[in-house]
Amino acid sequence: MKQIPAAAHPMDVLRTYTSVIGTTLPEREDHNVAGARDIADKLLASYASALLFWYHYSHNGKQIEVETDDETVGGHFLHLLHGVKPSDSWVNAMQVSLNLYAEHEFNASTFTSRVIAGTGSDIYSAVAGAIGALRGPKHGGANEVAFDIQSRYVNADVAEADIKLRLEKKEVIIGFGHPVYTIGDPRNGIIKK
Repeated sequence: MKQIPAAAHPMDVLRTYTSVIGTTLPEREDHNVAGARDIADKLLASYASALLFWYHYSHNGKQIEVETDDETVGGHFLHLLHGVKPSDSWVNAMQVSLNLYAEHEFNASTFTSRVIAGTGSDIYSAVAGAIGALRGPKHGGANEVAFDIQSRYVNADVAEADIKLRLEKKEVIIGFGHPVYTIGDPRNGIIKK
């Protein structure tokens, strides 16, 4: 983790971490279900630690302690990110958000992972492939693109004028619309609340 540069994309960090763990602690050749579940649990439990260790080290030169007493993935992530135990409301919001993303249809990253697993490859390859798909600007990376678009506007009037112009030109505007949720994204109401 210390050798990954600060300029790396966080999704690339997670993909690389997954590959390294898969190389150092490989899955058994029989791909048994219990072993795969154990690997999935270990990956989920360690992703926040790996990502935030890299972040604090690469951006601030600080080696953080990655063990906390938090009982949830979201709480652990927020604790490591901010360096203090998060409030219950922050943990709840993070957990709800993570669950909403996990339950988000049969999406591109899930499909990618299933295709890789279907070839008989190991779970680490399937997860690394899913992370690669999720990183794309037409999948999980769309939030980042939408944020970049929103950040270029100095106020709401400028944003409205530009978006209207783009709509007139029939441009695709990342962050508006969804290939599956054509009427509305059911996650919006929950996230806004």
